[in-house]
Amino acid sequence: MISSILSGDRAFIARAISMIENEDPEINDIMSKLYSKTGNAFVIGITGPPGTGKSTLINQLISSFRKLNKKVGVIAIDPSSPISGGSLLGDRLRMQDHGSDSGVYIRSMASGNRSGGLAKATRRSISVLDASGFDVIIVESVGAGQSEVDILKITDTVVIVLMPELGDDIQMYKAGLMEIGDIFVINKSDLKGSDKMYTRLLAYIGSNENNNWSPNVIQTISTDGTGISNLLKSILARKEFITNSLNHPSYKKNKIKNQILDIMIESLKTSFLQEVNNDINLDSLVDTVYKNEIDPEQAAAVLKTKLDS
Repeated sequence: MISSILSGDRAFIARAISMIENEDPEINDIMSKLYSKTGNAFVIGITGPPGTGKSTLINQLISSFRKLNKKVGVIAIDPSSPISGGSLLGDRLRMQDHGSDSGVYIRSMASGNRSGGLAKATRRSISVLDASGFDVIIVESVGAGQSEVDILKITDTVVIVLMPELGDDIQMYKAGLMEIGDIFVINKSDLKGSDKMYTRLLAYIGSNENNNWSPNVIQTISTDGTGISNLLKSILARKEFITNSLNHPSYKKNKIKNQILDIMIESLKTSFLQEVNNDINLDSLVDTVYKNEIDPEQAAAVLKTKLDS
């Protein structure tokens, strides 16, 4: 299976990602052997508010990278219903132009119950595509709002897609989402207010230089390809900047550090919930709070004391 993934066999790539999503124990050994073959792909994160045309924009980017003879992998995260847990997984529909292209692999996955705009399987799925020889990997996050910033931790560059009709709503994104962008795209720029938003974004990012990189602002119309060549140039410039940066080793090490900590936190959270559900009568604490005998903070302190003992 490992040799098949390394040779780019799409069936085995799909199987490996399914094993990751299903948390199959056998995938751990496979991933440990694949890891030494990773680190060659350039990973692009695409995020932004819903309805800004992220998937259509990615469809255009795929075409542009294919013209450069680059193999492109796409991981598109769709939101899961908080009620049913289901997900439409509709991003493939907007990228179906590339369905028969052997140099393109598109995988949709549900975000599950995770915040941050990504699915639990995203990071490892990137590693599978990286090891299998994809030059460019595009990750489209759910992009529900300012807290969806986890994409920064697993990608090399972050493209934030906005649109003119957001108007003054752009203000509410400044505290979170707007701080992580390397490239800003004003999509649907044929709409009224595009030039005004462009000016405002330029003013905002003028004081937001990050590690000597000044974020770019690109106006696009993804439905007809307007501005896509400028976006591609900006992405390639970002790639060259990272590759040639004197801080490149520390940049990579910082991302690895964050990944290790995220994995550890996820593991501790899982272990904690298992211990609570298996050994502690949480329902009795809930009843006590329900009766107003103690408050939730006191209940949490009781829970911690029981776990520590």
